[in-house]
Amino acid sequence: MGGALSRMTLEDRPIRVLAVDDDPEGLFALEQLLLLRGYEVITASSGTETLEKARNESPDLILLDVVMPEPNGYEVAKILKSDAELRYVPVVLLTGKDELEDIVHGLDQGADDYICKPYNSHELLARIHATIRMRKVYGELKEAKNANRRLQARMADEFSFSNIIGRSPVMQGLYDVMAKVVETDVPVLITGESGTGKELVATALHVNGPRKDKPFVVQNCSAFNENLLESELFGHVKGAFTGANRDKEGLFEVADGGTFFLDELGEMSPALQVKLLRVLQDGTFMPVGGVKQKRVDVRVVAATNRNLEEMVKAGTFREDLYYRLNVVNLRLPPLRERQGDVPLLVEFFLSKMAEGQGRVRKQISPEAMSALEAFAWPGNIRQLENELQRAHVMSGKDEVLTLSCLSPALSGASAATAPAVAVTDGKLKEVLESVERDMIVSALKRCDGNKSEAARQLGISRSNLIAKAQSFGIE
Repeated sequence: MGGALSRMTLEDRPIRVLAVDDDPEGLFALEQLLLLRGYEVITASSGTETLEKARNESPDLILLDVVMPEPNGYEVAKILKSDAELRYVPVVLLTGKDELEDIVHGLDQGADDYICKPYNSHELLARIHATIRMRKVYGELKEAKNANRRLQARMADEFSFSNIIGRSPVMQGLYDVMAKVVETDVPVLITGESGTGKELVATALHVNGPRKDKPFVVQNCSAFNENLLESELFGHVKGAFTGANRDKEGLFEVADGGTFFLDELGEMSPALQVKLLRVLQDGTFMPVGGVKQKRVDVRVVAATNRNLEEMVKAGTFREDLYYRLNVVNLRLPPLRERQGDVPLLVEFFLSKMAEGQGRVRKQISPEAMSALEAFAWPGNIRQLENELQRAHVMSGKDEVLTLSCLSPALSGASAATAPAVAVTDGKLKEVLESVERDMIVSALKRCDGNKSEAARQLGISRSNLIAKAQSFGIE
């Protein structure tokens, strides 16, 4: 290791080391050793000076003497590691104390490594080299945390109550109730017809509440049969059933500390209702095939489009579970009860489509808007979005969506009055296939490739969606 080496670099710049020692001779020797090996060196001789230079000089590594005037090295390490930015700078303690208790104490304060004085220069340089690799890991962790904060900020903005589309009185009443329960941990039952936006409301409750930094887990209770759903929710142990070749963590464990959204709760079997009731009562559950209880802290938000009161009377839904879940009920009104919100929703969906395709947003004619406002929308907001996607495709290069772009159910057209299209040359088939393909592509894009969710939004089965996507050459 003798002789000067080429300049030590990190990310195309010199590696900067903050060397700290209150002994002038020791500090000089350490500085010269580091300079000889190509490091850029900053020095400090007290705890106060160390903290100042750590904040102002952006070191990549701190070599920190322990025995110094107040604050000593242990205290400095603790302060550094409690700082939101400086915690990502690796700290190596230089200590004359080699007792295990002192070393453990230093590591407990947040130091990443230590070396005992008098140190061997080869060992010191090896420790520095290893710690610089740790600095890269710290950098990746810092960026991941920053990215997570940016995502949370975007989510909080996207799912703020103000971004749930609707200004009608019934929606204003819904916002008032949401504002009262968002900071609590009480269970919430969201009811309403399919397509009214129940998952959007559940997401808004999570990202605006105290558990926003913890997981938000979603499970559709109709997506699996009873046995598979039990394993998904509560996990299983190795050997619990054929094919269970390892322990599996359930979604309740994944959601620990956060929010668990159970969609289509009315589809849950009576046996699973019992286990869910236990989780709500005391936070405990038993994995499939397990013999040891597990405990979690989860806020449960459930949703259903079924009448649970009627199911309780019919004996298909447990009365005690219903009252345990229905602490706060958020009823999402069908679109026919808030038709004054239709223009707002139309503007939102047209803007979203234009943004997704990088085009100028299309306008909509007064006649087409009147037809949209007058329609009953049995499929609610989801049906409205699909209708606008269809109209967007049928309008071609036109910048205005007219009444003729809407489906016959809205435009008033019938098979007898609809514009004639020659079938013999295959044009009708081509148009229909084009519309179908574009709607599938759009749905998959909205759902980030999740075929189950895309199929649900399109109102077809997952297997049907896969078959159609393959026939159209959609990956």
